[in-house]
Amino acid sequence: MAESITKQMEEILGEYKKEVYRATNNSMDIVAKEAVQKLRADSPKRPGKGQYARGWRVKREKGALGINSVIVHNATNYQLTHLLEYGHIVRNKFGTYGRAPAIPHIKPVEEWSQTELPAEIEKELSNI
Repeated sequence: MAESITKQMEEILGEYKKEVYRATNNSMDIVAKEAVQKLRADSPKRPGKGQYARGWRVKREKGALGINSVIVHNATNYQLTHLLEYGHIVRNKFGTYGRAPAIPHIKPVEEWSQTELPAEIEKELSNI
């Protein structure tokens, strides 16, 4: 009798584990898509161009334990992310002549996503 209860508990916990993985993966996808939209809206745009702002993408990688990892990155102009976020020294052939101002647009979205993801996971798990 004790073995049957143990087996039933293992089955129930196994099903719950699958639901938690599903909810976590869905929540990460939802938050990542919203983060990309926010980055596209908040990124600096040159008049007539806007290639940097349009370059934000979501990259999904398969995880070992069933939970995937989601990476939000700029696929087209990845070199500019650090320079625009933190500013940089401006140089020409005669030396340095100033500093480009920082345009913080990644950090606010990162902070938002760190608070939004746990809330989204809880919302997904409450629907079970």
